[in-house]
Amino acid sequence: MKKLTGTIAALALAALALTPAFGQAKKVKPDYKIRFSYTDSATWPKAATVPQAEHAFAVVFKNMVESLTNGKVAVELFPAMSLADAKTSMEMVKSGSLEMSTTTGTAASIFPAIQVINLPYVFKSDEIAWWVFDQSQFWKDLSADFEKKNGIKILAMGQNGTRHFTNSRRPIHSPADMKGLKFRVMQSPIYVTMVQSLGASATPLAHAEIYTSCQTGVVDGQENPVWNIAANKWYEVQKYITLDGHVWSENMVMINSKFFNKLPADYQRAIKIASYHAQNADRAAEALATRVLDFDTLKSTMEVYAPSPAELDQFKQAAMPTYDWLRKQIGDKVVDDFLAAVKQAEQVYGY
Repeated sequence: MKKLTGTIAALALAALALTPAFGQAKKVKPDYKIRFSYTDSATWPKAATVPQAEHAFAVVFKNMVESLTNGKVAVELFPAMSLADAKTSMEMVKSGSLEMSTTTGTAASIFPAIQVINLPYVFKSDEIAWWVFDQSQFWKDLSADFEKKNGIKILAMGQNGTRHFTNSRRPIHSPADMKGLKFRVMQSPIYVTMVQSLGASATPLAHAEIYTSCQTGVVDGQENPVWNIAANKWYEVQKYITLDGHVWSENMVMINSKFFNKLPADYQRAIKIASYHAQNADRAAEALATRVLDFDTLKSTMEVYAPSPAELDQFKQAAMPTYDWLRKQIGDKVVDDFLAAVKQAEQVYGY
């Protein structure tokens, strides 16, 4: 009940944030402007029943920041990669030519250790992932190191969703069924390594290339959360989906550190408060789309297979070389500390 209440409250806040009465500051000239780039579309509320997760974050964040600062900090939104793709936006935030962006799976190019959160089959539930990002000392320390080395402050960790495999050739019930298939993956080395360890081949491509690549046979399949598959209509060019949940996928929201640090303390506080509430809206929007609305779309358009516990264990065991590979890339300590944080979260939730 507590989780359901939180979800409803977060979405209510997201809806409230779009109403003219909420936080409607008197028209003033802003002292600061935040340009915020993200991948998800801005079709909600006019042409969608629920906002895509990053857009849910964005609308709550914008309205709360502008309200809490009485319009002195303006937030300009750039959804649907209208400014730049996720990797380029992140690099712009690092350079200071952009204030804020959201990234999923692309931060490895500037901070290889971040790949630890994408280890396959590591999170048993969303709550465990949330605890690690919201409560663990591990994540506080890793975020501080990320900021020190890149000049980027991590403001929030929304949820892009749990990732699953789709393809156009055959049902996948076990790792043996992966052999000979080509999958599009994000431009992150750990995703390439994971897919290869499962017996398939991996082709890193930008998000915008997925539909055409699947349609033309450049790849046989791809891997993404349920809501993303539905929102982008990849079910039109993919026949099968296997609900293996191999990676918990992040919406990591970041801001240029120099920009943030030069803000007055009360404006910094407003951004932190807005980020907290926006993070909850992001997670709630993803849950409603993936678990209810968009899942119904996929059930009616694709052949859906949910692996048994024994089959999931086969996938996990097949993916274990990914752990060995990552240890060689970033060292044992980061991996061990992360796994210890996950274990601590599991204990909190009674696993």
